[in-house]
Amino acid sequence: MKSDEEIMEILEAYDLTGSYRKAAELAGCDHHTVVRYVQLRGQGVDPTERAVRAKLIDDFLPKVEELVERSRGRVGADAVHKKIAAMGFTGTD
Repeated sequence: MKSDEEIMEILEAYDLTGSYRKAAELAGCDHHTVVRYVQLRGQGVDPTERAVRAKLIDDFLPKVEELVERSRGRVGADAVHKKIAAMGFTGTD
């Protein structure tokens, strides 16, 4: 994944050259990467913003937080995992 600075460098290289391949050479990346970032910008999407994806644990975070708070941070991951697994969590500890 590219840093914000690298993405801006890629877009600046494209703006300078007007060519995906030349911009890729300047920025040191694949021309397909340049295409993707230029298209995102053209759609009004900030290419430096990361999409927030749901995580397997999201539905169980309130219970995890409750267990941590009740134990004042002393509860172990294995105990938390056992509790949330009983609630339907399918991930690993």
